[in-house]
Amino acid sequence: MDSNKSFRLSAEANTHNAALRIIQSKGYKIFLYPGESDTFYGNYWAIQENRDFIAEDPLQLLGIITIWETNGNNWNGTDRRNLRDVIASRAFPNSVSDIEKLSDEDFEIQVKDYRLFFNRIFPKEILPENPTRQEFFDVISNFYKWDLEDFYEWEK
Repeated sequence: MDSNKSFRLSAEANTHNAALRIIQSKGYKIFLYPGESDTFYGNYWAIQENRDFIAEDPLQLLGIITIWETNGNNWNGTDRRNLRDVIASRAFPNSVSDIEKLSDEDFEIQVKDYRLFFNRIFPKEILPENPTRQEFFDVISNFYKWDLEDFYEWEK
């Protein structure tokens, strides 16, 4: 596989069989505990020795198995940073003052990180070369509301 070629995989139903095959290859027995309503398919169970892993879909099941394989019974690990909140606060700043509180170094890192992300979504650069904190905030606060079809007109 060419490592320079772009690749994207998202969590969709067409990836469930691959996840189930990986779980099975790790030696787990997999079961479906049916849901009681027509709207809930059920929970997937992966069982191996004295370990049970339960999730609503095969991708979640593979994820929690991987968490356990990485951290063992101390599955939450020793690193207590709340990365979910850190990532969310970067994605949803309340105002430009949240961006202004960043050190120059942290701001540069965040711009670089989001430039990578935006370049995966949009066909053209959407951040100015050296954005001000206000310009950066304006893009972060609105990019997900934009119609991507408008951006692909740029390619014509």
